Amino acid sequence: MSTPETDTETADSVPESPGPAKTNKPAKKKRFYGWNIVGASALMNGFGGSVHWQGFTVFFIPISQSLGLSSAQMAIPFSLSRVENGLIGPVTGWLIDRYGVRRLMLIGTPLVGIGYILLSQTSTFFSFLLVYVFIISLGSSTSFMQASTTALNTWFLKRRGMVMSINSAAFRLGGAFMVPLLSVAVLRWGWETTAMWVGIGMLVFITPLALVFKRSPESIGVGPDGDALKTESAASIQADAAKGIIPDSEDDWTARDAVRTRAFWTLALGTVLRMSVHGTIFVHFIPILVWKGETQQMGANLLGLMALVSVPLILFFGWFSDRIGRPRLLAACYLSAASSLVLLNVVDGTWLIFLAMLLFTGTEIGSGLNWALVGDLFGRKRFGTIRGLLSPIYNTALFTMPIAAGWVKDETGSYEIVLWAGGGLMVAAALVFLTIKKPVHQS
Repeated sequence: MSTPETDTETADSVPESPGPAKTNKPAKKKRFYGWNIVGASALMNGFGGSVHWQGFTVFFIPISQSLGLSSAQMAIPFSLSRVENGLIGPVTGWLIDRYGVRRLMLIGTPLVGIGYILLSQTSTFFSFLLVYVFIISLGSSTSFMQASTTALNTWFLKRRGMVMSINSAAFRLGGAFMVPLLSVAVLRWGWETTAMWVGIGMLVFITPLALVFKRSPESIGVGPDGDALKTESAASIQADAAKGIIPDSEDDWTARDAVRTRAFWTLALGTVLRMSVHGTIFVHFIPILVWKGETQQMGANLLGLMALVSVPLILFFGWFSDRIGRPRLLAACYLSAASSLVLLNVVDGTWLIFLAMLLFTGTEIGSGLNWALVGDLFGRKRFGTIRGLLSPIYNTALFTMPIAAGWVKDETGSYEIVLWAGGGLMVAAALVFLTIKKPVHQS
């Protein structure tokens, strides 16, 4: 039976003829399947993830006006979904590690699509709350970032920061196009029709991408990044991988041991500070821009343009982080985001506001690097479980902060206090990330 290598040699050989013999061309190296995983993750988060997470701010004002809700009430569904994700995050992470990304995505993504279709039929705050929290949010917890980052961490090691950043950049690039398009659709056809088409799009275009995901590189006979397996153990590793077992390495930690390290709790504190600000600002971003004097459509356009500009920055810093390390780079990114929120309080005019917004791309850059750092500290094998254990911690802040920001706006008529407080929390996040050090196994 021929192999790819022998086939290549046959195709490249020449007939015997007088004169010096010609050397055959070397066999061409097969492209690493992990890049298919990167592509599927990018498409899934670029379209599905961006619509779900970044698109919520487009629905904020229309739904609140349609259902007669205050800013604080409108933030409740988002906040409750954070509580739900926090509670089930450790379970979801364990399920992903145990049964693989593909199975969980094939359950969660259709659930999101069905949820948006049902959302389009709601006419009361209670029904809106039930659908968003118990169908859409539940499905998204196994469909987008948590599942895709687990897959990327499994398939890549040396390029971990780069591929996480490609995933993050795709999410922002999708937002750059989808947020303005969603805004146009909502203003022209209404939020109900737009939600219906979002659901159909999830079912038809996003769900099939789950089929691309395979369990691990070892399952196809190679190591992370496409490197060759060690010859003496390749057969046993591939046999274990066929059963869904990822081999242990010196960098791998059990979840129980990880939570006993200082690194885990330092990472948890820095993540909760970042996520509390990042999530709150993106829920309220268009209302903040309307408060600054922009129209709703202009706010959506500026948000999309900011996402577009952030894409090359995310890619560059992802590549750069693989070479210089992530904690110091993350600290710099979060100081940039802090300065953005301070400037938004004091500048006026569309383009000055946009320039201030650009500095907030620091937290966009930091998003993928934050999850890459989980793999740096605790390895590949139990990434989903350990990332899931962080979920209750940062989702607690995501439950309270958007509601608090909405309440402040309702009481004061201004987002000034929200922006100052957010800037302070981002400075604190930067300082925390500077103190993170890789844990060492106790002998």
